[in-house]
Amino acid sequence: MGVDQKEARQKLANAMKKLAKENDSRFWKDIAERLEKSKERIVEVNVGRISRYAGTGDTVIVPGIVLGSGDIDEPINVAALYFSETARKKITEAGGRILSLEELMNENSKGSNIKIMG
Repeated sequence: MGVDQKEARQKLANAMKKLAKENDSRFWKDIAERLEKSKERIVEVNVGRISRYAGTGDTVIVPGIVLGSGDIDEPINVAALYFSETARKKITEAGGRILSLEELMNENSKGSNIKIMG
């Protein structure tokens, strides 16, 4: 999903709000509100920043775009709305996982132990 797809972002945000209500999780409600912003206000985070603030085995969520600037040397699980090809390559080469926001919602319905970037 790209940031230009407002209807798809809104559908995802609604699913997050429903999950938040079912699991009494403020985490997913917060992420949903960030996704509902206009595309000009969607965050962009470089892999170098993720590497700086997250460590081996951490799970990070970016409610926006992950870009490939910088280096990442540790296996970090990253979920985001969209990844550049360079970011995908760097994260997977470091041993990390690329997740869609939907996949992370299915894996961690309470939103626990996830760092928010952006």
